[in-house]
Amino acid sequence: MGHDEHGNTHEHDQDHSHPHEHEVEEALEEALEIDTQSQIFLEMRRQNLELLRIATEVAGYTGEHGPLKSGDLRSALRNIWDVFSEFYTWVDPEEDEEDDEDEEEEEE
Repeated sequence: MGHDEHGNTHEHDQDHSHPHEHEVEEALEEALEIDTQSQIFLEMRRQNLELLRIATEVAGYTGEHGPLKSGDLRSALRNIWDVFSEFYTWVDPEEDEEDDEDEEEEEE
């Protein structure tokens, strides 16, 4: 490396990066990752709500259906949940496989 007239060592410009530049890049990457994860989470929730709406329709609890009596609520929720769960296994079969593994471990 050469020395200038003041005795300073010259290095390639590529070697001179601002000390905070790397930290800024890492912070931006982390923010993008969090934003991406948030978007995925929100999209999954939106899909789950849509699936729940469809399950409610299939179970027969929309449209002209009158208000539920207090004794019918648990049955209606169970029916909706059963339809939702079945649909969900179609949408995310891996989730069903994990549930099966959990159930097998509990039985042992």
